[in-house]
Amino acid sequence: MNIDVSEKTFERLSNLAKGFDTPDAVINRLIDEVTKKPEVKPVIFFNPENEGDFKTSLLETKLAEVCLFSANMKPSYSLWNADKFKDTSNLKANLWSGFLRGWKDKGITKIELTVLDSNVDKRILEIGHALGLSYHDTLIIQPHIHREDENTYLISFGNEDYSIIDKIQHKVDNDINVYLPSFMLDL
Repeated sequence: MNIDVSEKTFERLSNLAKGFDTPDAVINRLIDEVTKKPEVKPVIFFNPENEGDFKTSLLETKLAEVCLFSANMKPSYSLWNADKFKDTSNLKANLWSGFLRGWKDKGITKIELTVLDSNVDKRILEIGHALGLSYHDTLIIQPHIHREDENTYLISFGNEDYSIIDKIQHKVDNDINVYLPSFMLDL
């Protein structure tokens, strides 16, 4: 099948190409972005990189940070409490039946999993995830939390690293504070 497009349209498509993308690949990526329903399975990234090393580390600590990426949306962080995960468990089957279930309808394009130390500061982790940040980034900006009233938490930062502050998924005021509804945190 052939589709005729003007030189100008083809030039615009070429400008959207990544690497050695074909016009078909560019058009499919644009369709995925518009429909928010990717046709390609999400890419899985492990930290540690090697899947076997990741599984071994996960079996030791039983904790991993999960970051889901969706078409046209900011990353979403959550915690994988892998208490029931065993040496005989199939890692990828767990992901596809858990975090990646319904990936097409949710528009999930990528998942990143990072094993966490078992002595992770769960309070900092929870604050970071509520802000839309990784645990690592949250440790860097050193959040301080204050209960304003029964409905609101005020979060300020000991380190105002703007490369991280700019990733926060909530409004950051002029004083570099964030107000979060209390239902987002279970502190």
